[in-house]
Amino acid sequence: MKNISKKLARNLIIGSEGFVGKPLCAYLEKLGEKVTRFDIKNGGREDGRTAVLPLHKFDRIYFLAWEVGGAKYLYRDNTQLHQLGWNIELLRNIMPQLEKHKTPFVFVSSQLAEETDTVYGATKKLGELWTQQLAGVCVRLWNVYGSAETTNERSHVVGDFVNQAERTGEIHMMTTGEEKRQFIHIDDVCRGLHHVLENNMTSQIYDLTSFEWCTIGEVANIIGRYTNAKIIPGSQLGATRSVTTIKGKPPGWKPEITLDRGLKMMVRKSILSKNK
Repeated sequence: MKNISKKLARNLIIGSEGFVGKPLCAYLEKLGEKVTRFDIKNGGREDGRTAVLPLHKFDRIYFLAWEVGGAKYLYRDNTQLHQLGWNIELLRNIMPQLEKHKTPFVFVSSQLAEETDTVYGATKKLGELWTQQLAGVCVRLWNVYGSAETTNERSHVVGDFVNQAERTGEIHMMTTGEEKRQFIHIDDVCRGLHHVLENNMTSQIYDLTSFEWCTIGEVANIIGRYTNAKIIPGSQLGATRSVTTIKGKPPGWKPEITLDRGLKMMVRKSILSKNK
């Protein structure tokens, strides 16, 4: 696989308008690389389930498009068949095209790919297996935060906490907050995704995470400290899912933003945007 100058690299971002896609596009452009956005939010012609992609025009492909959301969406019973159909159609359309053109690509997966008893996990696992057959690289993201979100059925816990704190001065938790998670700031995610393609990593699975466990209660307390919000735990016992196998860091990459610093950055950015 040939090395490509980062100032000349032509990137196609499939899923460019999403939670990770938007910051990734901005990051690549800041590096001086060329970015082409592709997302169904831009119209039906950019539906990854059916579109013929001009892959020959690009040096690198970032495959982010997926039917996804926070836990309150992913595990709802009435979304399972929709998620299954949508994500299988994405794979059936995009993967054969990647095989044909042999363009270097990264498949953005999740630590939940180990949980094959869920539709989300099972389809991500399928995407990983297919990617490895095509000598692509898989990157598993662990609970990304740092991008602003509107609270809705698809939003994530950190965004929900920040929005609650700023809107009401309180953080109402759904659980007791004892469940443990690992988090990763969006800036570290963008660096990591670029790193694996910049360094020609193939046929592997890597994790992008802090590699440090913390409780949801600790996350709420940090946000509370920076917003002066009152923390109100829920009555439902917080459950930690079975410990996920950690594949490891991409060689040459490590997270740089601590959870405390990242949450502080997120709160300040949110306050600044609301005061404009």
